[in-house]
Amino acid sequence: MPHTTERPTIRLVNGRRMQCKDIPDEAVCDAVRRVQPSGPAAPWRMRWDVQAELEARIGPIPEKLFLAKVRRLFAKKLLGGCDCGCRGDYHLIEECQGDPYICGYC
Repeated sequence: MPHTTERPTIRLVNGRRMQCKDIPDEAVCDAVRRVQPSGPAAPWRMRWDVQAELEARIGPIPEKLFLAKVRRLFAKKLLGGCDCGCRGDYHLIEECQGDPYICGYC
């Protein structure tokens, strides 16, 4: 049976719990840029792929913290897609220009 590691529930930064402000906005946007879209007609990247790409660059991130950071990027209009995690797809706003007729999710 393969051994799987559990995802961390907290991560310490300088002796305190990691917070959204400890994850640069541009690092998350860059992770979205680096992940291949799910299809030619859809610019979406799946949540777990984006999180894995981001973690490869900055280390493990608790899932709830990652989702909180993504919600903040949605509020800042830097990302579009599903920020609650039910569908788990993200895209950069410039890919659909925030136009609901192009995207339908922003």
